[in-house]
Amino acid sequence: MFVAKNDSKNQFLFGSSLSEKGKSLLEKYQISGLEDSTIILLQNDGYSVKSLAVRKILLKLPKFKFTGMLMYLSPIVFSNFIYDIIAKHRKKIIKNTNCEIPNAEIRQKFIN
Repeated sequence: MFVAKNDSKNQFLFGSSLSEKGKSLLEKYQISGLEDSTIILLQNDGYSVKSLAVRKILLKLPKFKFTGMLMYLSPIVFSNFIYDIIAKHRKKIIKNTNCEIPNAEIRQKFIN
């Protein structure tokens, strides 16, 4: 929801890797083994996962472009290590037990 809320230029679409469309895209890009555990950014020229996907996404969000640029200062191995820790403990870090229901504007960004 963070990216969807901050994507004022509507540059991103979102989908579940478990949906028919999601499975089709994973097959098209020949991605397997990652779909249940990480963020995957699909682009025309391929795909990115984990911290590289986060870097590329942040660079496209005007408010977070500088953060995306800062992420390029650390080696990808280190960034992925930090990504894995945050992903594993995200519910403790965020401390939000509620599942947010997206409004109509954000729901339009989801593919079926």
